[in-house]
Amino acid sequence: MLTEFHIGIDDTDSRLVGCTTYTAALLFQELVSQGFKPLDFPWLVRLNPNIPWKTRGNGALSLHFNVEEGELEEVKKIAVATVERISDLAQRATDPAVVFLKGRVSNPLREFSARALYDVLSVREARRIAKCAPVEVHLLKGSRGLVGALASVGADLDHDHTFEIMAYRTPENIGTTRRVRHDSVRHMDTLFHELTFNNIDPETGRVLICPHGPDPVLLGIRGEDPTSVTRAFNQLEINEPIERVMIFKTNQGTDAHLSYHTRIKALRPYQSAVITGAVSYSPRIVRGGHVIFRVYDETGSIDCAAYRASGPVRETSLQLSHGDSVTVSGGIRPQPLEELTLNVEKLEVTSLVDTFRLENPSCSNCGTRCESMGRGQGFRCRKCRARLPRISRVEKLEHRNIRVGVYLPPPRAHRHLTKPTSRDGIRCPTSFETSNANIGKILESLASISIAS
Repeated sequence: MLTEFHIGIDDTDSRLVGCTTYTAALLFQELVSQGFKPLDFPWLVRLNPNIPWKTRGNGALSLHFNVEEGELEEVKKIAVATVERISDLAQRATDPAVVFLKGRVSNPLREFSARALYDVLSVREARRIAKCAPVEVHLLKGSRGLVGALASVGADLDHDHTFEIMAYRTPENIGTTRRVRHDSVRHMDTLFHELTFNNIDPETGRVLICPHGPDPVLLGIRGEDPTSVTRAFNQLEINEPIERVMIFKTNQGTDAHLSYHTRIKALRPYQSAVITGAVSYSPRIVRGGHVIFRVYDETGSIDCAAYRASGPVRETSLQLSHGDSVTVSGGIRPQPLEELTLNVEKLEVTSLVDTFRLENPSCSNCGTRCESMGRGQGFRCRKCRARLPRISRVEKLEHRNIRVGVYLPPPRAHRHLTKPTSRDGIRCPTSFETSNANIGKILESLASISIAS
């Protein structure tokens, strides 16, 4: 009898080597090669990007199969052995976890996964959720990876999701410069910019599909469906061998971490949060060129930091005035004396106040702007020398250089989860029928890419 079987994996890499997506790709392909039938592509679930102990993109992975009851133990053995073989266990901060769930995902696990997108969850709570789900847990060292492994299994990708095709390097090339021809990336982006995203930074021309660290990922192309990212990948000129290629279903590019709308008083360190309020005083520029502005609601106030690299977000922040209404999204960082700062990822200006400047009055005879004759001495016309009595300066309505709307950083400063402008209005993904036949066809094409390279 076939049953749904879910495998969650997290924290197999370190800052120096490895990548949990590679572990998942290896395990997925191993299980498929032994005849096990996938329910879906592997899931790459990005969690709260503000967690301080994450390695890089805070991604956890899950695999979903239909398995005969009598073969469940064999699948478990393959999974644990693969994770143990690939994990960087020598690194102190690496705590690999593998979890197994038979049957459908429970509501408590789904709620836990939803909170993992924006909050800081404890291992104690993860153990409790695993026990009641029920989920079988295998920890290879410490227990930190349990949170992500569970969250990847319980993720909600039924609504907005995207896909990423990843190519992996052969071991001898890891740590060297990636040999992907940039002209081919630009050509690919021209052909597929409506179906893929964040391939090129439009301002600088910088190629964004290749990472820079010593991990095994050669490149990754993100887009709306598996067929489009595969076709885009086939346009690239790659001048080094490829070990393997895999497509992941993912929450990248969906703003999934910006679902927690809350009051300022309820904010806690390392959360991803969205607050709505008003600007309490004019922004200021601090060392490094970053802009700080303060937002308040009926429960309190908080400094918001728009960093120099955030481009349009920083420039817009600098133009805010006292009383402007804004919705600010980003990560909460602790500061000395128990203060908090919101690092701005997205800024929405919802309304602008009228601002005025004080001007000297105009001459009643010739209309020329008058000049002050000194404190308390009235004004004098520069042209006809007529004198005006001491009166108040005139309020003049200023032109605002910003508009109501949403402002994002440039693509080069996006986080994995940031929803790019090109995906505005997309709430449901492009239709793609998930079936063994469809997945099988694409997997066959990926295998041929690996062999050919």
